[in-house]
Amino acid sequence: MSLRPGLLRPPRRRPRWMVLVASTVLVAATSLISAAQPSHAASVLLSQGKPATASTAENAGTAASAAVDGDTGTRWSSAFSDPQWLQVDLGATATIDQVILRWEAAYATAFQVQVSADAATWTSIYSTTSGTGGTQTLTVAGTGRYVRMYGTVRATGYGYSLWEFQVYGTAGSGSCGTANAALNKTATASSTENAGTPASAAVDGNTGTRWSSAASDPQWLRIDLGSSQTICKVGLSWEAAYATAFQIQVSADGGTWTSIYSTATGTGGSQSLTVTGTGRYIRMYGTARGTGWGYSLWEFTVNTTGGGGGGGGGVSGPIISQYAPVKASSYEGGNAPAAALDGRTTTRWSSAFGSDPQWIQVDLGGTASITGVVLNWESAYASAYRVEVSADATTWTSMYATTSGHGGIENLGITGTGRYVRVYGTARATGYGYSLWEVEVHGSVDTSATTPPMLSGPTKPPATTGQFALSAPADAAMITTTRRPAFSWAAVSGAVRYQVWINLSRTDYDFSATGNLLDLYTKVAEPTGTSYTPNWDLPDRWTYKWYVTSVSSSGATTTSAIRTFSVYVPVLASGDGVNIVNGSRDLNKNGTIEPYEDWRQPVATRVNDLLSRMTVTEKAYQMFYNAQTFPQSGWHFGPAQAPDLDSYLRASAATRLGIPFISAGDTIHGYQTTYPTQSALAANRDYLLDYKLGDVQRREQLEVGTRGVLGPLAEVGTKVIYPRIQEGNGENADVAAAQVRALVAGLQGGPELNPKSVLATVKHWPGEGAGGEAGITYDAVTIKYHMIPFRAAIEAGAVNIMPGYAGSSFLDPGGPGAGNSAPILNYLRTNLGYTGLITTDWLPAGDPWISAANAGSDVMGGADPGATGFSMATFTSSVPASRIDDAVRRILTLKVKLGLFENAYGDPVNGPYRMHQPAYAQLANQAARESMTLLKNTGAVLPVRLNAGDNVVVTGARAADGLACCVWTSYFHQEYGSMTFFDAIKARGAAAGINVYQDSAPTKPKLAIVAVGEPSYTHATAWAKEQPYLPADQVALIQNYKNQGIPVVVLLVLPRPYVISDWNGLADAIVVTYRGGEEMGPAAASLLFGDYTPRGRLPWQLPRTLDQVLKPGGTDVLADANEHWDVPYDLGATDAEISSIRTYINNGQTVPTTFGNPLYPYGAGLQAW
Repeated sequence: MSLRPGLLRPPRRRPRWMVLVASTVLVAATSLISAAQPSHAASVLLSQGKPATASTAENAGTAASAAVDGDTGTRWSSAFSDPQWLQVDLGATATIDQVILRWEAAYATAFQVQVSADAATWTSIYSTTSGTGGTQTLTVAGTGRYVRMYGTVRATGYGYSLWEFQVYGTAGSGSCGTANAALNKTATASSTENAGTPASAAVDGNTGTRWSSAASDPQWLRIDLGSSQTICKVGLSWEAAYATAFQIQVSADGGTWTSIYSTATGTGGSQSLTVTGTGRYIRMYGTARGTGWGYSLWEFTVNTTGGGGGGGGGVSGPIISQYAPVKASSYEGGNAPAAALDGRTTTRWSSAFGSDPQWIQVDLGGTASITGVVLNWESAYASAYRVEVSADATTWTSMYATTSGHGGIENLGITGTGRYVRVYGTARATGYGYSLWEVEVHGSVDTSATTPPMLSGPTKPPATTGQFALSAPADAAMITTTRRPAFSWAAVSGAVRYQVWINLSRTDYDFSATGNLLDLYTKVAEPTGTSYTPNWDLPDRWTYKWYVTSVSSSGATTTSAIRTFSVYVPVLASGDGVNIVNGSRDLNKNGTIEPYEDWRQPVATRVNDLLSRMTVTEKAYQMFYNAQTFPQSGWHFGPAQAPDLDSYLRASAATRLGIPFISAGDTIHGYQTTYPTQSALAANRDYLLDYKLGDVQRREQLEVGTRGVLGPLAEVGTKVIYPRIQEGNGENADVAAAQVRALVAGLQGGPELNPKSVLATVKHWPGEGAGGEAGITYDAVTIKYHMIPFRAAIEAGAVNIMPGYAGSSFLDPGGPGAGNSAPILNYLRTNLGYTGLITTDWLPAGDPWISAANAGSDVMGGADPGATGFSMATFTSSVPASRIDDAVRRILTLKVKLGLFENAYGDPVNGPYRMHQPAYAQLANQAARESMTLLKNTGAVLPVRLNAGDNVVVTGARAADGLACCVWTSYFHQEYGSMTFFDAIKARGAAAGINVYQDSAPTKPKLAIVAVGEPSYTHATAWAKEQPYLPADQVALIQNYKNQGIPVVVLLVLPRPYVISDWNGLADAIVVTYRGGEEMGPAAASLLFGDYTPRGRLPWQLPRTLDQVLKPGGTDVLADANEHWDVPYDLGATDAEISSIRTYINNGQTVPTTFGNPLYPYGAGLQAW
């Protein structure tokens, strides 16, 4: 592309002087259901996050730990036999009073709940032979360290499966915990010497700050532990002004005190006192000073029984609030509410100055069992506030209240139940507002309302259907009033049960299999009657399919007809100048709702109505870009800064018909979390991971309203010197197809475009990997190979395809580039049955746009209606009205299906803080690790096994080049901590005690790591494309270390196949990193040190010599080629081998990868050390 928009960057913390002058934006609250009282006031959840084991696990994805992780979307499931058990280690003996079993559909009819002190001898505290599944809340009584569910009879043919196994009770005496229960708790004192020695300084965990009292007797320092605790140890770290006589006292109410320690011979220093007592309040009560000063404590620590090494003094359970939807009464400057939920203590929320009350509110996404809240205050803290919980964000119940907030980090061991939590400040401690670095809500969230039961894998329907009738929903019904439609069907004689199958969106499709993803179904229920109503929500989608299978007592089955329906229940955007009228957005601002504005109408009805209201000029603008300047345009080239994009979208809403645009950019391998390029992903062939990467990109783009991307590529890279082979999928068409299916489905969030999708733009039609941008060279046989990934994209639901610049000598001999060629575009529609949008690549202005539209292209990629010499009137007079209508109908259809007419916006304030989450970076790291390819390892130089103190040198052109990881506008994110090769290897070396230097070491190094390869490029290679090999200076660097007798490991950034024969023998080890995304550096470092086993395999053959690619002195023209640009695995292949390859392709068979005589074959890569 010709444009390079500004980098997206995360929000930065503003200094207070800057935000003082920033405008204050008030954020409105929303409402939702009724508050509930905490279910477990006396006992606490003991099992969550504790070690769990089981008799068996069905697979790696259903481990025992999944039943105690607080996530009702993960589960343990056993093998399909009896008996089976699930066991949790509470860590210490506990008194157990309640057990909750949240069964998946595979439940137990007969089971026991047992306890044990040693995990060997068990006592039953509950037993049944009539279990009913669902959620079972059992009142029990028992004592033990270990608790298990022991299943003896299964209700289904599957194993036993639990979403959650929750054990409630009270921790026993146990051992004395290691956590400081006093840390950052509310502390008060009889007096303070001065403002610099407050009571809070003795509980802040900082041994450089202290409390000191007035110089008189008695004096005291009191701590509120937040709830009653069993205290086993007290630590006093005295400054020089210590107590000779003092007591440690506890109290339930802060009024009546009981002494648990007393001395008249205190000596100061650090005192560790073993004590026994119970109370919410604890104090040091000094009666005689050791000096003429007052009493002075650096730290006052408290340990309790039942506490481990964490928990923050009563706060337990995982964080459930991080990155959750959030709002606030106000925020100032750039300190958005979401900054308090992003896990970073360098960003913060701050409210408006000078007014009370103020609040920040978190939506946990489902009913939560809350086990604690941690508030990390900036210096502008609350002296009085409440922590409240609600089921509906309207009716609130207080879980905690104080009028003596002390700022810092407050660990609140509080409990409650609800979906929403808010911190409600009523009195500020400073003249500023309220400011929180982080708000952490701990506990577990019940996600069952949004988690469908998946009682099968993705399954094709039976061959025979239509054997009995379905009743409701009606075929092709559009459901707009509920997410839980009632399903019903005709009774079948002899049936003992029925199976309900729906084509739910899934993350675990077999992406290597052919066939439309919409035709894969999941069993969701097995009722005995003839109706079923889900107790979980169906998300918005346009093509749900369903059928029912009847099952007789003998196991015989019959299958109903297959019906379709859609679900669309949108949340409408507001506050952008478009009024809500009769539950719809009045986009044309006339006070009534036309069919195109009514989201309850069928898609085609809305589109046809809108087309009838548009002028020809308005229609034509929908085919063009540059919406930031022309709000009536249909498209915007991104990425843009979130506030800018939001302002452009608001401008489009203000146009006559209020038609939103779609923003799409070249973030082709990640939006704000950059994963490896597709050629690198082709080295790991982990298609489920590919789906997750596409899904991460979708989530990040939705945060800010960027609803399109100009990727993925469906190209098969069979031409070595094609520069954009780096963006493709390697030379295996089947791998390419699987990757494209996975990435498209991930970007869409399912098997079709829907209101939570990002619009994928599959490119470059008709397969530029077979020749490049200068021209595609396949024929009637080899075209079949290059069509495989495009067919896969269509099967995955892709509805936008971009033709490239190249023409095709087979499809349109002597014709223009694909976007301007009617025969090439007709082949897509006629031969592949494609009905979606066609978007050109970036063409010169003027006549090429007219030519492309007349050829059948629907959107003029990047086209600026304001381009010099261009006239929209000329365009509309040169392109038939029917052709414009045809294109615009497709454009509007996509926009309706994306839900843009109801809500085109992201969250420009909070969305940027939800980018680049640790879980997202971890997936990028996993992808980089899996792609790393170890080509050779002579003498087992890897993994690095050096002695502490040894020196290693990291050098080479790519050693500190972060940008080499990535292409186009998917960037290296140093602001998020992305590391170069050198930085990552230095950090990993330090952990092993090894000194890592850049370029040179003070003494002879024991190992040289040389990072070589090409810098980042886009259309054209950084080096001459006809020279696919390392330049002399990079080879000389490898040779230099070899000459010194220093082992050499080469890190090869390989964006395209290189000839490496000239230095292959010099390297002791070669690790290919490709364009490995922003985690390329850490992934390479981890591999070098043996943190994981290599698994990557080359996605192309590597030439043995350049003459396998080009004739001597040859250039990028077909006459100079020695390779076949349209054929895979052909380097050094004989004519007979080429003929065999063509035969395999023509017969529709998988082509063996063993042809030719390359230096390294396709799929090369050591799989062990």
